[in-house]
Amino acid sequence: MKNIKQKFIVLFLFIVNAATAQKIIFSSSTNPNNPPDVQGGERIIQKLKKLNIQTQSLTLVSEMDVTELSFVYSAVVNNTVSMFYVKPPYKKGAQYKDEAFAMWGAIRDEFFGLELRNKGKIIGYPITDEFKTPNKSGAGQHFNAGSIYWSAATGANEIHGAIRDKWAALGWENSWLGFPKTAEILTSDGFGRYNNFEGGSIYFHPHLGTYAIPNMIKTVWEKEGKERGKLGYPLSDEIIKNNNSVQLFEFGAVISTKAGAYKTIFNSLRGSNGLYTKWKETGGVNSYLGDLVTANKNYPKMYKYHFAEFEKGYIYEDGTKAFVIKKGPIFNYYASQGWEAGRLGLPIEDEKTTADGTIYQGFQNGTVYYTKALGAFERKL
Repeated sequence: MKNIKQKFIVLFLFIVNAATAQKIIFSSSTNPNNPPDVQGGERIIQKLKKLNIQTQSLTLVSEMDVTELSFVYSAVVNNTVSMFYVKPPYKKGAQYKDEAFAMWGAIRDEFFGLELRNKGKIIGYPITDEFKTPNKSGAGQHFNAGSIYWSAATGANEIHGAIRDKWAALGWENSWLGFPKTAEILTSDGFGRYNNFEGGSIYFHPHLGTYAIPNMIKTVWEKEGKERGKLGYPLSDEIIKNNNSVQLFEFGAVISTKAGAYKTIFNSLRGSNGLYTKWKETGGVNSYLGDLVTANKNYPKMYKYHFAEFEKGYIYEDGTKAFVIKKGPIFNYYASQGWEAGRLGLPIEDEKTTADGTIYQGFQNGTVYYTKALGAFERKL
């Protein structure tokens, strides 16, 4: 939402030498009955002296920012530096200090560019001066409700809210994400937000949370249609376990097994109890089926629905539900009868065991049994 401001002392000029000035000399005021408070100007002079910025004249503007609930003093020095001072008292939760702060260069351009992009001062006013990033070549500046970071490769980009919190938790620019490459962007469906970084992206959804996606997983996710596609929004960060890389999404997962190529599994119908839902029921990243072998595949004669192979079995779905067929005698018998295209059809339940140890599994057109004595055999429905 754009800041709504009421200007009380709109414009006045003072002459100052930053190295020697002891007072502000006002040449005029738009409201002679309400002379300007010199505190803002004094704080700005103090910071100019601290930064050793030389100037002969500048224009100071005093505004009541009703969003911040404070008077804000701003000044432009030599047409290259912008100074801001937010006067106490501050609204609850604000991080402002009784100090003026300076902006210049690309970070200053990005700050004012936010207003030009119809976002208003969504990150508030500065609470630090610009600083050099400690371990990588770049710069940053913190604001009351966000930050702007710059590097030569990425330019200057703002970051705020839950996405900034996530980036900070991962280690700022020193994390695998690196510097932000974009400001915050609205997702195509209008519900989420994201920032792109050198090493990936961070996505936010108000009901699903905030998660980081590495570039290699993001590339696969984008091919599947991103948040509007087969997988939906992310539901986890990347999970590394047993030398596998997995990231969970609303309706599917992107999986790399033993550092191999990334593959996807997903429900054929987004909200159905399909293949992906069944995989999670088997333990997900800790599934008793083991590692993924082949991603979703269409049945040869039923293109709408899918199956996937794992180390120790298969998951078959029919669009409304899914079942596991473990590798072993029952599956071998099922394969000998032509799989889902044969007379048995699709599975209608998971494998079960009777009290006497007989293993069986039901299919659309029959039940397959297995005992050590008899092997696999069928009873037709």
